[in-house]
Amino acid sequence: MPSQLSWARHLQFGLSHMLSRPLYWFFSRIPHYEYGLAIPSVTRLAASFKPLSGRRAVQISDLHLDYHLPRHDVFLQTIADLRPDWIFVTGDLLNVPEGLPHLFRFLSHLRSLAPVYVTLGNHDYYSGVPVADFLELSDRHKLHLLINQTVVVPLPDGELCIVGLDDPTTHRADVNCIPHRAPNRYTVVLAHAPAVLDLLEPRHAADIVLCGHSHGGQWRFGSFHPFWLPYGCRGRAHGHYSQDGQRLYVNRGLGWSLVPLRWNCSPEIVLLEWV
Repeated sequence: MPSQLSWARHLQFGLSHMLSRPLYWFFSRIPHYEYGLAIPSVTRLAASFKPLSGRRAVQISDLHLDYHLPRHDVFLQTIADLRPDWIFVTGDLLNVPEGLPHLFRFLSHLRSLAPVYVTLGNHDYYSGVPVADFLELSDRHKLHLLINQTVVVPLPDGELCIVGLDDPTTHRADVNCIPHRAPNRYTVVLAHAPAVLDLLEPRHAADIVLCGHSHGGQWRFGSFHPFWLPYGCRGRAHGHYSQDGQRLYVNRGLGWSLVPLRWNCSPEIVLLEWV
């Protein structure tokens, strides 16, 4: 079972989100004043599993989508051009309740491209949107919102197992939902924050873990490590990490926190290809 978040951490998260809401409100009034968010880069990850050979999945993260902008249409077109068989969205979908119609407009367009599997992040919990609303809207739009749940996709000679963990940042992730290892099964674990890697042990049958949360630091200066990362990263800013035989990839995400600025840290779309 997931551990409980301390009252002090609850207070910290609550205060930080409350203080950031005026910024989201202010920049929502001038939505076109953004820098470094419009053009995503595509990162290709190779995986080897014969029953999935030739198939592909796209992962995106950290949408923070409170209003729909032209750059979101660019993201949709870029994803469409990649021709995914599945699409994974790993949390921080929005910041405020007013973003719900814009968010699900975007997710419904994704669903027209491929089946969509979604997990929640810390901002989703502090947005003021009840989880029941996320579940109801996901069901209405034929999206798979996974909250410590597993979906098995049958293949001609095996199966793809998609595990969606709840938010590790707020200690809601329950790794007990990861099924045991089985022949001819490839398991993708989706979670919001890199701290998920510290919850996994060698016995957990994860072939790859995909997450976001860090924004890659959002502002990067040369080759220096980002000077700021949110709680739950454990120093993991972007890219490949491994621990106890588990393989993790941290996606830089598509959105922003505090100010609509990315510096030397472009938005990222991950393409997982089985070869």
